[in-house]
Amino acid sequence: MWQLTLFDWSGILSVVLAVTAYALLQTGYIRGTGYTYPGLYLISAILMLVSLWKDWNAAAFVVEVIWIVISVYGIARTYFINSRLNFSDEEMTLISYGLPRMSRATARALLNKGVWMDADPGTVLTTEGQSVTHLHFMLHGAAKVLSGGANIATIKRGFIGEMAVMDAAPASATVETVDPSRIFTVSGTALRALTERDVEFAGALSKHLADATKQKLIEANARLSAHEKAHPPIV
Repeated sequence: MWQLTLFDWSGILSVVLAVTAYALLQTGYIRGTGYTYPGLYLISAILMLVSLWKDWNAAAFVVEVIWIVISVYGIARTYFINSRLNFSDEEMTLISYGLPRMSRATARALLNKGVWMDADPGTVLTTEGQSVTHLHFMLHGAAKVLSGGANIATIKRGFIGEMAVMDAAPASATVETVDPSRIFTVSGTALRALTERDVEFAGALSKHLADATKQKLIEANARLSAHEKAHPPIV
């Protein structure tokens, strides 16, 4: 009966890690420019070298050494790029709340395209039925959400315009500040230009904006449920 040795298991695990890394990359769960992808390939290559102690193959050895060199270079490059990126406290709050899974370099590219502004009460950020031209992120303050003239929600932190900005589609509601607010704003034109040049940015932005929309829908359903419980229908 054939029994697997430690060297055999090392080779098998190496293949599993390499295939897993590639699958995760292709399905969008990890980025090619992050630490995870080169890290998995680095470990995979080391394990394959271990397996070669049993069945030596010079060509395989050269290939795995090349993978190790490339992986180490990728990890070092990512660390060097990230170490040179500086973020203000406001930017870090925006990233941690609105862009938690976006790489620092990608987030920096987004932040560089926008501006921070202090909005007085009464500042209209989106108008119902009109094209959404900018994506906003409210860091501090408050804004009311009006639909058909009715106040349907209040926003105290988060994205505004995320459902329509990428297509410059009409806003589903009017959003107007009610308190002095600190807001980051970036034009839809700038976002579309970035997504056309950078596939990774496009995927990361799409995911985070979808998450923001999903969270708003969850909150809206919760408010509707609470309202129905407080005001049950008369039968």
